[in-house]
Amino acid sequence: MQYRFDDIVLDATQYRLTRQGEPVTVEPMVFDLLLHFVRHPGQVFSMDELMQSVWNGRVVSDATISSRIKSARQALGDSGGAQRYIQTVRGRGFRFDAEVGEDQGMPTQAQDDASPVVNPSLLLLPFRTLADDALPAHTGEILAAELGAILTRVPLLAIRTGADGDDGPGRDITPRALYEATGVHFILDGRLHAAGGSIRCNAQLVNARSGFQIWATTLEANPGEPKWLERLVHALVSRLESQLLGAIVEAVRSGDGRPTAALRYLEASGILSRRGWNRDTFNTTIDTLRESCDLDPDLSEAPAFLSLMYALGYRVGILREAEFEHQALTMAEHAMQLDGMNSTVLGFTGCALADVGQVQRSLPILRNAVELNPVNAQAWSALGSACLLDGNLDEAIRHLRHGMAISPLNKWLSLWGSLLSLGYMHKEDLETAAGEALLACQRDDLLYIPRVVLAGVEVCRGDRAQARLALAEARRIKPDLTPAEVNYVLGKRLGAITAKTVGL
Repeated sequence: MQYRFDDIVLDATQYRLTRQGEPVTVEPMVFDLLLHFVRHPGQVFSMDELMQSVWNGRVVSDATISSRIKSARQALGDSGGAQRYIQTVRGRGFRFDAEVGEDQGMPTQAQDDASPVVNPSLLLLPFRTLADDALPAHTGEILAAELGAILTRVPLLAIRTGADGDDGPGRDITPRALYEATGVHFILDGRLHAAGGSIRCNAQLVNARSGFQIWATTLEANPGEPKWLERLVHALVSRLESQLLGAIVEAVRSGDGRPTAALRYLEASGILSRRGWNRDTFNTTIDTLRESCDLDPDLSEAPAFLSLMYALGYRVGILREAEFEHQALTMAEHAMQLDGMNSTVLGFTGCALADVGQVQRSLPILRNAVELNPVNAQAWSALGSACLLDGNLDEAIRHLRHGMAISPLNKWLSLWGSLLSLGYMHKEDLETAAGEALLACQRDDLLYIPRVVLAGVEVCRGDRAQARLALAEARRIKPDLTPAEVNYVLGKRLGAITAKTVGL
């Protein structure tokens, strides 16, 4: 939507102000203030009302609001003396006085900014540290690097790193200028500084296209505690990830409400973790991914993930029709033809191939995936799973542990922990296997697989009572659990023994 008055145009979609056809640079909060005024011409707003409407209730001083009013007047070619547009109403507040017209705007190059994004990108800047805080010199860079490694799991998100000076974009460049120069969509940066005996971390996520802040938080860490930086990273990710996902969803959403391929792909990526593993959720995920493929045949991640859903459903016995095995292979081939150098694509398709029995083919594909992106936790864990199927237990355990370590809050962690438990069980390290299975159960209350694995481990340990309890929990989650599905998880021999032991 564009708002026009005299020779001024305020484009609400593009966050763009022009006067006499020339662009005028304005700060994001000043633009928000102007937008609020032009949407309510003739209405008087007090300081408190502006704080609620423009600053979303965040407490700011009267001086801050007055400063933004002054900047807004300057952007319009107005002044406190002339008050042609923004008038001060003594004792009451401020009023915007102009006849405003509205239209959808003429197509321009700038309107490309409003089109849906296929692959959103995040620029991670090193967290700043104060020289007199006595923090290690590269603490901020290490923090940003650790965040970037974990955030690679966010669907469709491309991670870029930057530094001040010659190594990358400096902080004196505005977010909008960074977007125009590099195409990056979001920026994450922050500051670390000493606060008594603690380290305080301030972080913010900014929309580079608009310059508006999406999210901010303040955390504290105790540098005297072991792994304090690791704990700080995990705390930041746990707060940031949902906000970042929400911003990505909005970025890939079309302006007219029609579905986009990227939006459907994002929706599909979270169905199993939100609604559990059963035939309905697998079919819903598959249908959503099919729609994504139809909407954009060139989005390689969609057929890659679709191949994994077919194959995974087939491997665990939820989807046992022969057509699903064939579809898994077909989609895997198609995805690799679209983008055979994409680590995400290779991680999904390599895992799919292993799940349908083509383990020897999957291994080099998965090794290529982790070489292309060493922090692709899904690919590392898939490589561990393929090694487990191949009988290479030590390598399986090593890769699964590495994948879990570099993405400690991953939604697939429970499944990977189940596979890790199976690895230790096959090595006859039953105590460790039981511990990993219990951890896997704790990580996801909607996944039946770790309960089945725990039941198998307890059968091997000779504790039938615990095995019955574990399998009862699995049936609580999946009431239609069958002996065949237990076999698919544990193997035919142990699966049959387990099912018989607990009376399934």
